[in-house]
Amino acid sequence: MPGQTVGVLHDADGYGEAFADVYDDWYGSSFDTEGAVAALAALAGAGPVLELGVGTGRLAIPLAAHGLTVVGLDASASMLERLAAKPGSDAVLAVAGDMADASAVVRAAAARGGVVPPRGYRLAFSAYNTFLNLHTEAAQQRCLEGLAALLAPGGAAVIEAFVPADPADVPRTSLDVAKVTTDAVVLTATEHDAASQVVTGQHVELRDGQVRLRPWRVRYLTTDQLDAMAADAGLHLDARWSDWRGTPFDDDSDTHVSVYRVGSSQ
Repeated sequence: MPGQTVGVLHDADGYGEAFADVYDDWYGSSFDTEGAVAALAALAGAGPVLELGVGTGRLAIPLAAHGLTVVGLDASASMLERLAAKPGSDAVLAVAGDMADASAVVRAAAARGGVVPPRGYRLAFSAYNTFLNLHTEAAQQRCLEGLAALLAPGGAAVIEAFVPADPADVPRTSLDVAKVTTDAVVLTATEHDAASQVVTGQHVELRDGQVRLRPWRVRYLTTDQLDAMAADAGLHLDARWSDWRGTPFDDDSDTHVSVYRVGSSQ
């Protein structure tokens, strides 16, 4: 098709490279940023703080404005460029790298410049399904083990993600209209592999006679699976809410904010 642009899904930077140019426009109003920042700041204490998948800085910039040392890790150069262009981003210590290898990436960044703390984080977090972008069990486990190594005793690791539906209720493929504007249509096509718990998708953007494919992939986890994986990494569940405002989590919750601790509380 003339004018077609094909998106390619890379292992670490695929989501960021595919969505960086539209992320704030498409999703900027979809989050409870105020509630998230308040909850995270309370968990962070005096810091420092590590965000996995910092993106364009929706959470990192206001957290840094609280006076916290904030390290933002992201594999996508395009996302980090968007972050750097925003007011207040100079207070965020941006680090390029794969969050699956968070511990090694952070320690290497600390060794290079001496500004990034190599360990002793009071808070490390991954917001809005970002952790699920690690689409193998091995990568997810490695990431959690890295967080445990980076956290101070009693420090918190926080994961925000959706609660998956029963796989039996999820179709193998789907095609939906995601967005319609005066100059564009966005379709969402997905394929579900229940055995691996992986959903692969494309946002298909039709605009001005051109097609732009924006690929994504997630490996979903039940809360029980996440708890077991965290326990294997030396992290124990301390609290779980339905949202950043502390709404109690129950069987009807479709999202969760899970707070894990490493070592003994301080």
